Amino acid sequence: MPTTKSRVNKATSAEWKPSAAQYLVMATLSSLSLMVSLDASILVTSLHAIIVDLRIDTTQGFWIATSYLLANTISMPSAAALSDIFGRRNCLFVSLTFFSAGSVVCSVAQGIAVMLVGRCLQGIGGGGIIILSLVIFTDIVPLDFRPKWYAMILGAWALGNCTGPTIGGAIAQYTTWRWVFYLVFPFCGVGFVMILLMPQTPIPESRLGNFDWLGCVSFTASITSFLIAISWGGVQYSWTSAPTLAPLVAGVCGLAATLFLETRVKTSPFLHLRLFRSVRTTAPYVCGLLQGLLLYGQLYYIPFYFQSVKGFTALETGKAIIPVAVALVVGSVMSGIVITRLSHFGYPIWGGWGLTTLATGLTLLWDRDTHQVVWVVTLLLLGLGHGAVLNAQNIATQQMAGGPEHGTAAAMYGFLRQFGMALGVAAGTAAFQNVMALKLDWQGLSQEIAIHSESYVAELSQLPDGSDTKAQILQAYLYGFRGVFGFFTAVSGVALLVSLLAKPKESRGRRRLNTR
Repeated sequence: MPTTKSRVNKATSAEWKPSAAQYLVMATLSSLSLMVSLDASILVTSLHAIIVDLRIDTTQGFWIATSYLLANTISMPSAAALSDIFGRRNCLFVSLTFFSAGSVVCSVAQGIAVMLVGRCLQGIGGGGIIILSLVIFTDIVPLDFRPKWYAMILGAWALGNCTGPTIGGAIAQYTTWRWVFYLVFPFCGVGFVMILLMPQTPIPESRLGNFDWLGCVSFTASITSFLIAISWGGVQYSWTSAPTLAPLVAGVCGLAATLFLETRVKTSPFLHLRLFRSVRTTAPYVCGLLQGLLLYGQLYYIPFYFQSVKGFTALETGKAIIPVAVALVVGSVMSGIVITRLSHFGYPIWGGWGLTTLATGLTLLWDRDTHQVVWVVTLLLLGLGHGAVLNAQNIATQQMAGGPEHGTAAAMYGFLRQFGMALGVAAGTAAFQNVMALKLDWQGLSQEIAIHSESYVAELSQLPDGSDTKAQILQAYLYGFRGVFGFFTAVSGVALLVSLLAKPKESRGRRRLNTR
């Protein structure tokens, strides 16, 4: 029987409507999330133009994209933890300052060193913006209403991720690549004004003296070492070389030591390991990590397929993946509606992973002559699946956590999803290059083509149509794509199985009702 307090909370929740100030907060967070995700994905189709203009090699170009993602992931836990001490709005303002400064540096860069400094600054700021946006939503929106309102920020984040390649393609084709960074200046300017107008959201009572500095430094150093090793393994150095193995071992050992130490911290631990108290509560976090890996990998390799195998221009490639952008937003909104009406996050998670696995499997059928209808339908299904999962898993982690831990759960989920995206870079590259190199070796061609497959697309387009060499190289590209798409299908299948463990905890009354 519910207590008086629970009845009051239920009534309050039923009557909740966002105030004008809360609308302003949600609009601010949505616009900033759109900006950050747009900046992360816009390089997919414009990176080649940057590489050519700055006269750098493919490996250096790889780090332009990767450095942002690494800094993004590394900064998230610290930004969330420090916001408990200094306030959400203040930390959000600082994060936007980092992002804006990085954008300015990138826009004027004349060489790779300055560009990487700018991308790291952008990544630090972008990570703070993403994670604080999720946490602030838990501060102002009651749990019962979050599936509906989270669709705003998640839809904006997804829209930026999916439209970025289209905009980047247009920029690369019709103007200078520097517009990739000029484009975010209006967002930054409006963001500063809106943050200053935002009310300060309530925060837990935390003191700087209670901050877990040891856990913060240990975790940040370990995760940095691990991600650097994963990112340049097989790209800049071989997987068996000392420059790859040394930071990889150091990172793994450091993470293990950090996890052990965090179990001993009683007051304000940096890592809230109690969120993983059972298989049921851990499953959504694992699925979030796997979705990050899958989503970022697909947003990179699907456009790469269109540019290399199909011979699309950067702009045509951007237009080709519009179905994913549209469907992803629709899937996120529909997921929120289902959870709100049925009070059950399991259905959109299971259905979403089912659609994602089906669509990912269909990409294995793509070849040089795949009809437009086939790949459009595949991308629509893929977007619907990812959109449904994106919203539902976030809500699942919060429903399984205690009331005071909702913000912590949102931060942990956001970090693990971003961590998966960082892993997706290395995993996708390894799968594609190794499989493509194998095919090239069988055909008696240089395996260097696989290592420099992105930059080789320009040379491929210059080969005469119908020549045996071009046909063989295209077959090698297709073989590589089947390798990476097969890997993504396996990842999605594992996520589908893990998602079945993420079940809402039924009340006794419901169990009795179900047994009648």
